[in-house]
Amino acid sequence: MSKKKEIRYARGLERKAPPTHVYKNSILNYASSPPLCVTKTTSLLRLLETMVARGFRRIFVTTPKGILEGVATPMEIIQYLLQRSSEDVETPVLRILSTSVSKIMRKDVVSISQSASMIESINLMMQKRVNGLAVVDDENVLKAVLTVRDVLEKFNRPLSNITVRECMSKSPVCISIDRSLRDGLETMVGFGFRRLPCLDGSHPIGLFSSRSIISYLGGKALIREAGKTLGDLMSMSVANFVIKDVPILDPETSILEAWDTVKRSSYGSALVVKSDSLEGFLTEMDFLKAVEI
Repeated sequence: MSKKKEIRYARGLERKAPPTHVYKNSILNYASSPPLCVTKTTSLLRLLETMVARGFRRIFVTTPKGILEGVATPMEIIQYLLQRSSEDVETPVLRILSTSVSKIMRKDVVSISQSASMIESINLMMQKRVNGLAVVDDENVLKAVLTVRDVLEKFNRPLSNITVRECMSKSPVCISIDRSLRDGLETMVGFGFRRLPCLDGSHPIGLFSSRSIISYLGGKALIREAGKTLGDLMSMSVANFVIKDVPILDPETSILEAWDTVKRSSYGSALVVKSDSLEGFLTEMDFLKAVEI
């Protein structure tokens, strides 16, 4: 299959706004459509390149007819790299990335009917603790994708009158800047977090994120280092992947003001700092909990 056919928009969907007959609170008024998707035969490298080029971290897997089969995110890729590195550290990274998406995709996709309301969608996101939903029709054909950011930016519901301290994650799992990439990835997978505050000693200095890892794996740097092995990759330093321009908030900031700050960044999260000490961590999911429904 050619690359042009591997990455595609779901069949039968036109690039236009949702039809006017959908109800105001229908999920189709707020979800992103047409959805970008791949097939099971797409290579991991092609998937990574698409994630980097399009800025997506969640890409759904469908049949050629658009029937939903799975989802691939940076966490599945990271888990696969860790697994393979425990088997043979001498394997070239690019050889691993020639693997098809079918090897790493997650099949237990959280989906919702295209006839569902936004309230139902928000409740499902919070119940399942997911940042995105696959929107499907009665035949399980992927029609759209609804993310937490779609809810926060488009649904136009007020946020509760609370402070950052009241909804932030307290005592977040962190990673030290002097640790190896393997240590960082094992911490991510072990705790199930794709973003970890990064510390230099006891001082917060940025964010260790799956996004920066994906940017490296799907970018030109790795291509230039064609001989890099899994062992070489895992021995790299966390410092090579730290994002330092992440938003920083005071714990007493209102959640509304905090969202105004976070939405202007592309990271969807913020470090909560007081007197150069990390007080907590704030993500889009925390903002979702503050939406009044």
